[in-house]
Amino acid sequence: MMFEPKRIHPVGMILSFLKIIKSYILPVILFFFFGNNEFNLYFIIGASCLFVIIVVTSILDWWKFTYWIEDGELRIKHGLFIKKKRYIPIERIQSINTTAGIIQQIFQLVKVQIETAGGGLEAEAVLTAIKKQEADRIQNAIAMHKRDVSKQIENQDVDQNEEKPQLPTFKMEPKDLFVAASTSSGIGVIISAIAAFFSQFDEFIPYEDLLDRFEILTNASFTLYAVLVFIAFFIAWILSIIGVLLKYAYFTVIKAENELRISSGIFEKRQVSIPISRIQAIRIVQNPLRQLLGYATVYIESAGGSAGDEGASTILFPVVPKKAISSLLSQYLPLFENSEKMQRLPKRSIQRYMFRKIIPALIICIPVSYFLAPWGFLSLILIPISAYWGYFSYKDAGWNIKGNQIQLGFRIISKTTVLIHRNRLQSFKSKTSYFQRRKSLQTFEVWIKSGIIGRHFTIKDLEENDLSQLGNWYSYSREK
Repeated sequence: MMFEPKRIHPVGMILSFLKIIKSYILPVILFFFFGNNEFNLYFIIGASCLFVIIVVTSILDWWKFTYWIEDGELRIKHGLFIKKKRYIPIERIQSINTTAGIIQQIFQLVKVQIETAGGGLEAEAVLTAIKKQEADRIQNAIAMHKRDVSKQIENQDVDQNEEKPQLPTFKMEPKDLFVAASTSSGIGVIISAIAAFFSQFDEFIPYEDLLDRFEILTNASFTLYAVLVFIAFFIAWILSIIGVLLKYAYFTVIKAENELRISSGIFEKRQVSIPISRIQAIRIVQNPLRQLLGYATVYIESAGGSAGDEGASTILFPVVPKKAISSLLSQYLPLFENSEKMQRLPKRSIQRYMFRKIIPALIICIPVSYFLAPWGFLSLILIPISAYWGYFSYKDAGWNIKGNQIQLGFRIISKTTVLIHRNRLQSFKSKTSYFQRRKSLQTFEVWIKSGIIGRHFTIKDLEENDLSQLGNWYSYSREK
């Protein structure tokens, strides 16, 4: 398979220009506002020259960037003063991710990021602006080459008019999308973003004049303040809902021959291809509100990826009914099986779980109650809440072994279930503190290859005999 060398769409010049401008915008603003009049004149002249240089550089970068597929490699040639060639063997390509920002969507283009097995801080190759048909052509050519190498296709001509078998497809239901939006934790991100925005412009916002205009608030009652805080949180919640709706609209999962293709988004359309062989674990997460409603989010933990990507954790199903997860996994990832049966922790562990949650609450409550009495005594409500939290952390912790798969359950804030196959475990560790040793308890920790760093999962205060059983299960695999 061979492609003639091609350039990306001319829109790539605009994207390259905006990327360079973005790195200069902050110092430009600082110099402009804090310089004197005479300095600003020279600054404008210099900025104009810099602008022309950036425009010319963006055009030449676009002109010198070409790509093609030849002899089982994706080849890229670029460089303005120093010519560079990059040859990426197709066998090393793990995934091809496509996104479409606002500029790409205006011109009906996509951005293609190519990830390899080694991973890294950035994607191995990026095509910033190409036609969707061209992206599909590259993806199909790479997939065809991999099938030829692995001899997974038959040596026969396929009739182009023959109807292709329908691939298993999951589409997020509107009601599930609304549940995902209304129960997300994005409200904290919205509030933090608003606070950060105002903190950067506190010198330019006339807070004193605003307070004078709302002088009535200085003598307002506690009820009025409570109402205003409620309205602020409600607005933040609505903004969070809108953000999630835009991000996960048209969420679709398609299971191809050896990979999952996940796409979503309105303003920024995103498509991720994940080889099934690269999947290391499945993580099922229920925050308290979604657990109450009977919903959960399913993540894929995969090897490889880059720091610029969302990370090795990819959402497989944003929000689905908890009872539907087993059937969905059997259809899309039959290698993993979710079970409701779990080996729970011994009862003597409950004291340690509750103790670990109550102590931080006491550290907060005692000084607050002393220095802010009598209102500070309201903080004492944190103690029963922490005890309740500790109890459910104990109740949700556990493990289960079924064949070559281990299932782990634990809670930090959200209830989490992890499914890992034995040959995906990178390491298996156990450790015991002095206080655990007195109660014949141990801590269990496993690591998997996820992203460029790795990921670990921990269950505390297991029975020593249970940990021995887990060790025997893992050691059997190592011996084989």
